[in-house]
Amino acid sequence: MADGNNDARAVVHRAVRNGREYIEYADGSSWTRKLDRATGQPVSDWVTVEKPPPADDNDGGTSEKTASIKRCLSVVAEHQAEGEPKHWYLFAHRPNDMGTGPGQVWQVTGDAEFMRYDHSAADVDRMSSPSYAWHQVVSRALADERFARVDEIARAERPPSAPSRAAVTEHCQGWTIRVLRRLVGEGIVDESVVRMLEGYMDPIRN
Repeated sequence: MADGNNDARAVVHRAVRNGREYIEYADGSSWTRKLDRATGQPVSDWVTVEKPPPADDNDGGTSEKTASIKRCLSVVAEHQAEGEPKHWYLFAHRPNDMGTGPGQVWQVTGDAEFMRYDHSAADVDRMSSPSYAWHQVVSRALADERFARVDEIARAERPPSAPSRAAVTEHCQGWTIRVLRRLVGEGIVDESVVRMLEGYMDPIRN
């Protein structure tokens, strides 16, 4: 976290939830890091929390305010077993005040020789998972029609497979990139974001 004005960097809110510490500064920025559940000590660096756009003060009830928050599409990375590449998937959700919240997951899981679809409904807050590593927003205003198109493309993009472990050339990260490249063609995701994410891909371990 960059240093700045002392008043602006004063912590105004701190919380610990699901093995993660969250803080908010007086300047409105929010940060999170992973904690060791046994000792409470930090085990990751601070990362910024994506904040949702403000809701319209003239909205009606809670459901109307929730609906007014733009749905974001992100790539989320999770830690796996030691020595294993991070698990990547696509996640669409309407961010709460801490940038987290339940949403739709599109992913492939299983052995790299025969991965399978493992999409899940919009009822899990994956950014509060103990295995959460980082996320990158790839679309900040995913309208309903674009959400439906993402769902269609992700369900049609073939999962990775190989005849043997030695022949594996792709895992969940490659599948996620393939889906993103199709979304670039649809005008939903920017090409520059995909190129940046490719730089974070883990090598294939046969």
